[in-house]
Amino acid sequence: MIHTIKRPDGCDLLLEIDDFTNPWEDAPWLFMIHGFAESRQAWRAWVPHFARDFKVLRLDLRGFGESTAMTEDFPWSMEVIMKDIEAVVKTVCKTPVHLMGAKSGGTFALEFAARFPELVKTVVGVTPPVIAAQGVEDWIESIKKDGVLAWARSTMNGRLGSRVSEKEVEWWVNDVQGRTSEPSLLGYLSWIPGLDIRQSLPKIKVPSLVITTTGSGLRTVESVRVWHATIPGSKLHVIEGDAWHAAGAYPDLCSHIVRDFLTPLLKITP
Repeated sequence: MIHTIKRPDGCDLLLEIDDFTNPWEDAPWLFMIHGFAESRQAWRAWVPHFARDFKVLRLDLRGFGESTAMTEDFPWSMEVIMKDIEAVVKTVCKTPVHLMGAKSGGTFALEFAARFPELVKTVVGVTPPVIAAQGVEDWIESIKKDGVLAWARSTMNGRLGSRVSEKEVEWWVNDVQGRTSEPSLLGYLSWIPGLDIRQSLPKIKVPSLVITTTGSGLRTVESVRVWHATIPGSKLHVIEGDAWHAAGAYPDLCSHIVRDFLTPLLKITP
């Protein structure tokens, strides 16, 4: 089921709901937030693992997927993104949600849990960069020179690692990242170098899980452990793998890890 929410600035947020729960029961919401240069399609392989027990909501963040594209000079800010997510929770879910994000979507999920504890039941971050990665200037130059599709292709192997097939790589390049608006990407990349949510992490009080990988070219497990230790009572799961986008490269494994985290909290079927 597709929904559209119109924001006060004219941006249309598109979201998709997959719900195969028992209609006579009050099922919980699982809200999924994709990462940079992606769309709700990034969670495609996750949906079958959760849609029987959760109302699964996949959002296209503003500027991405089928939500309204942003101009290159759009004033991106954490406040704008937080207000968008808040609007979806309050107008569609109308109840606190289980929040999950991958890559920068994980960053936004953690920040939202810190700011709006009354709207979040649990939070999961899959390879979230709580501090912006280096090399963004090179990405901007690449996109301006060769376009979004070429940039996506040149970075996809590092993103998905060595376990994925060439056909899978091409799907991510052509059907997910390669379709992203160039002005949206360039504007977002101009904002993202200042990203740093470390001060928010100690404010997260809901049950939380962070997933990272051993061979990521963007960040070490040790660096993740440093900031993860500041989240009260949080769990950390380390996957042996060389992808920095674990949610995309290892969707079935990650789904099982998340279900193992949620099962004792919700008493759902393992």
